[in-house]
Amino acid sequence: MLGEGETRVAELLKGRRYRFGLPGVMWLDPVMRTPQTGGGAAGNRYLAPDIDALPFVDRRFLAEDPCEAPDGRYEANMVGARGCPYDCSFCGAAVSANPDITIRTRDPENIIAEMDELHARYGVTAFRFVDDLFLGYERFIRKCIAAFSAHDIGSRYVWDATGRINILRRADDKLLDELAANGLREVALGIESGSERLLTYMGKRITPDMTRSVVHRLVSRGISVKGYFILGFPTETRAELAATVRYVYDLWRIAESQPGCFRASVFEFRPYPGTPEWRRLLATGQYETKQLLDYTAVDLTHGGLDEAMRGRDEFNFSVNIQFGEASVSEVRERLIELSREQYQRSGTA
Repeated sequence: MLGEGETRVAELLKGRRYRFGLPGVMWLDPVMRTPQTGGGAAGNRYLAPDIDALPFVDRRFLAEDPCEAPDGRYEANMVGARGCPYDCSFCGAAVSANPDITIRTRDPENIIAEMDELHARYGVTAFRFVDDLFLGYERFIRKCIAAFSAHDIGSRYVWDATGRINILRRADDKLLDELAANGLREVALGIESGSERLLTYMGKRITPDMTRSVVHRLVSRGISVKGYFILGFPTETRAELAATVRYVYDLWRIAESQPGCFRASVFEFRPYPGTPEWRRLLATGQYETKQLLDYTAVDLTHGGLDEAMRGRDEFNFSVNIQFGEASVSEVRERLIELSREQYQRSGTA
């Protein structure tokens, strides 16, 4: 099943015959063992449903969500928006890879109702918005913060969210102050690289200087930042890899004397089907689909126990192909260096 699945899963549960009318549903014919594809009209109703009309997630079927966090709070994951207008070349949410997924934001009152229900049922006081761009659309940010303020969210809950550097850079000081006052604890940002050339190649619409400014403005207000980085990206030179490593240290220094902290989460590049980068790689003629899908687990501890890597186990997988100038082993050594340094700074990777 491609795309958002709630409404189509409900239809599938009614019986096998319903799948023929559902768009973006594929299966193997049980007799011929050939791929079959559903179809039908009113595709948007299935592919991009009204997210305010969907029921709240039934947490009884989620493992460890809500869960007790190290600080003693009970935390839950939530989604406040769906779809992404950007086309970052590596991302599975890229707009060109999801032509049927329209951008939708939940009504803030609907979001607050789910927060209050989770608090009443499970005692949740910390929320993590895990959608692609909760803080990626200024009009929605302002609408949401106005509702949060009216419901006194900042005195009752804390929350983390994803954000876009280019949007937060344009935000005025008053809006950032309001985010802090309304419980924003941490923003996750896709920083990706310290190379301006590579950021342009990725389609990120940001520069390293923009990120420095945003990180400083956030951490100075007590809003922490989690930055995501990709090493070993296609066309990346050794100099650009080294620049990204230096850039991570630079961002750590920016936050050192501030009330908010900066933490880095670093990944080895891996291609995902349907993304712009996937199409670019196949267009070179150097790779076959089978190669690009050959994900295997990677042991960054060289067979030994390393506490700095423990939290990264589930993310360590690769297709073991050298896409940039630096070898796979060089890329992993820098990843290990940054992960260990982050662990030394905060105990997390």
